[in-house]
Amino acid sequence: MFTRFMFTLHRITGTLLSLLFVCWFVSGMVMMYHGFPRVTADDRAARLEPLDTAGLPSIAELRRRLPDTLGRIDELSVSRMLGQTIFEVRAGEETLRLPADSTQSLPTLNAAYLRRVATLWCDAPIVRIDTLRDLDQWIPFGSLREELPILRYVDARGTQLYVAPRTGKVLQRTTRSQRVWAWLGPIPHWVYFTRLRQDVELWSRTVIWLSGIGCIMVIAGLYVGIYTTVQARRRRKKRFIPYKKRWYYWHHLTGLVFGLFTLTWAFSGMMSLADPPEWFIPQHTPSIAYDMMDSLAPRPETYPTDYRQLIAHSGHTVTQIRWTHFFGLPTYELRLQAFDDPQTIDAATLRPLTLTCAQVTSAIRRIHGPRAHLGTELMTDYDTYYLDRRRRLELPVWRVRVADADHTTYYISPTNGRLREYSDHRRAGYWMYNGLHSLRFKFLAERPALWSVVMWVLLLGGTAVSVSGFVLGLRYLSRLFRRRPHAKGR
Repeated sequence: MFTRFMFTLHRITGTLLSLLFVCWFVSGMVMMYHGFPRVTADDRAARLEPLDTAGLPSIAELRRRLPDTLGRIDELSVSRMLGQTIFEVRAGEETLRLPADSTQSLPTLNAAYLRRVATLWCDAPIVRIDTLRDLDQWIPFGSLREELPILRYVDARGTQLYVAPRTGKVLQRTTRSQRVWAWLGPIPHWVYFTRLRQDVELWSRTVIWLSGIGCIMVIAGLYVGIYTTVQARRRRKKRFIPYKKRWYYWHHLTGLVFGLFTLTWAFSGMMSLADPPEWFIPQHTPSIAYDMMDSLAPRPETYPTDYRQLIAHSGHTVTQIRWTHFFGLPTYELRLQAFDDPQTIDAATLRPLTLTCAQVTSAIRRIHGPRAHLGTELMTDYDTYYLDRRRRLELPVWRVRVADADHTTYYISPTNGRLREYSDHRRAGYWMYNGLHSLRFKFLAERPALWSVVMWVLLLGGTAVSVSGFVLGLRYLSRLFRRRPHAKGR
């Protein structure tokens, strides 16, 4: 009875989901090289103009221009674009933009100004401007509804730029090539369809349920495959695969070889949107690292060095300055025309930040208390969890291990103070998603060519399983709905 149920379960779920799995595997190959188009902080920084000390106010003068009702400043930055230097201040949920020159006003966000913004981002003349009153495929996120209506600028090369007319902010930029690859890769892979994706909870539940049912399908298929193989060996010892028909034969063979990978891939896809259950790996103490860091943010007027000195001392063209800190230690983050990555400067010395072992250890003790048992070391190579196949994560990095119930480990960059935190609960999530889905293992990450070969083999194998299953599903439906004249006689 159980075996018959598993056969039926695999046949029905496979018929329903095999085409989806074909799309997922094929799009996974594309996503090894192409992602969903997004506007990044680096893209925005590339459009900024050089800052000049002339006309820049002191922080005290800037503070006097802010409303008295404004609360604690959480973020502060200054940059220059389209000929005007502007401070951006965020306090809680409120964001203010102020011209550096108090005699100026913010630009009027009319059609002419918005077109100037669009021209910065387009590589060819603008040939069309559309007004969108609803989200579309390239801005499918529900959080952007508050920006509607949105202007879409299209240039002669097919580049599409989405601009919020209320703020002048660029929301999205796509080229023809990016759109083609997105339709072949991330859109089907992530089920990024506009009506579904704009409702985050519905989209998340849909992906989780599809992946979960897919896991059931694969488990039933593995059972059927192993069961029929064992029975075939018992009855005909020389025959490993019991099927002679071509599609059954190949589905059985590829399922036995790649079925386990198909299962782990479907499961890890589900876990990309779900947390490991608490009963499996409990989180004993909620993380407070980022809240602690935010609470220690120094006020901009207390920084020991005037920010205007950075422009002269940097030795490079500065396009943006952000007031940052590391657990209360004042720092500045600079965008320089000569570098792609931002540079973090110690506000006291105006030199590049270099966090010491004592500074890092002191910061972690603020989180876990003065009596916490810590182990701090400077790591010069990636480990199991601090890992990047493309080597974008900074090295060396401080690794701080805490002897607590969650076995918490922190990775802190000495050059910018960026912090990554791993507890047992998060490590479980790492293995359930990153490890299984992207094969993010240290051995493979250190050998990118081998990683690519392994990924291609497994993805092609998964595609073969899914394609053969799809063909068998079509034939099953054909048999199910075909009317045979002699059906009653059987």
